[in-house]
Amino acid sequence: MKELTFKSYGQFLQFNEHKAMEKAVMKGLEGDELEKFKLEFLQRAKTMWKEYDCDQWLEKHGYVIINVWKDGSGKRKVIRGRPKKLDSEKYVHTVHVRLDEETYRQLTNHCQENQIDVSEAIRGLIKTL
Repeated sequence: MKELTFKSYGQFLQFNEHKAMEKAVMKGLEGDELEKFKLEFLQRAKTMWKEYDCDQWLEKHGYVIINVWKDGSGKRKVIRGRPKKLDSEKYVHTVHVRLDEETYRQLTNHCQENQIDVSEAIRGLIKTL
């Protein structure tokens, strides 16, 4: 688990200013967009600091540990894999089929000839039933 330890509010703000700049550069922001993004990012960081009473934790223990890779619900963000489809074009059911060599060859030839992927070919063939 990736955790950061801060020994002061200033150290926390410095980290977040640096992180805001990194993210803004990755997004290609410039000018007013850059300033707006940095201000919003720092405001969210300050709000989080207050919501979790980090000042009291600092007084009591001398440090604050923050899990930086978790989202608001405490779960790791899913960022790998194929992008999700919009609900309007999302298919709900999946079917897994084993094919013999000849059938698979026919399917792939059909897909190459018509320049479609396997899923589209199968959906089209099912609609002809």
